[in-house]
Amino acid sequence: MQNPRRKKMKNQVKEIKIQCAAQNGAQLPEYKTIGAAGADVYAYLTENITLEPGEYKMIPTGLSCSIPEGFEIQVRPRSGLAAKNGVTVLNAPGTIDSDYRDPVGVILQNTYNIANLPYQIARDPRILEDLCDHYREMDLEEYLAEHGGTCPAGAALLNITGQKIYVDDDGNPYGTIYIKQGERIAQMIFCEYKRANFIPHPNPNEIGKDRGGGFGHTGRA
Repeated sequence: MQNPRRKKMKNQVKEIKIQCAAQNGAQLPEYKTIGAAGADVYAYLTENITLEPGEYKMIPTGLSCSIPEGFEIQVRPRSGLAAKNGVTVLNAPGTIDSDYRDPVGVILQNTYNIANLPYQIARDPRILEDLCDHYREMDLEEYLAEHGGTCPAGAALLNITGQKIYVDDDGNPYGTIYIKQGERIAQMIFCEYKRANFIPHPNPNEIGKDRGGGFGHTGRA
C-alpha cells in the first residue's frame, strides 16, 4: 500500500521525466527521503580514484540524460563528503544544459590542506597514533625520488626538501581521499530557468532605480 504522505508529497511537488542511459553497472540518481530536493549521484568506476590534498578530478557517473527544454541540472556537493572529508564539487553548482547528451561527470576536489597537519595535531594529539600505525614518514626529497620526480642541482640546500611527508600503504600522502565504485559523490537538483533577451541600451542607469554602491555592495553605509 502506498504511503499516504508520499502520495501527498507527489501531488504537491512538480515532477519531470528524465530519460537516462546507464552504462552496465552504473546507478540511476536516487532520492533518499520523501522531502529530498537533491537526488544522490553515484560514482561509476572500474577502480578506486585517489584525490590527494588539493587535487581535483572528473569522476564519471556512467549516465547520459535527456533533460526537457527550459530545465537544467545543477550538480551540488554532498554535505556528508564535505563535512567529513573536505570533498566538494569544484565548480558548484555545476550546470548540465538541456541539450547536453554526453556522459555526465562530476568534478570533485579534495580541499584538505596538508600544511595544516601540525595544527590539527595540536588540537587532537590522537592523530599521532594514526600516523604511527598507518603511515610512513619520509623526507620530501625521498618522496620525489619514489614518485619519479628529481630535485634540481642545489635543491638539497633548500630547507623544504627536508620537510616530512606521511604516506599510507599505497604511497599517497596523509589527507588523500579514495573514491570507490558506487559511492555517493554529489546531488542533482532540477531547476527551471528563463532565457534572457539581451537588448542593447545606451544607458541602463535610466531604467528603474540605481541603488548605488560597487560590485556586490548594498550601497548602504
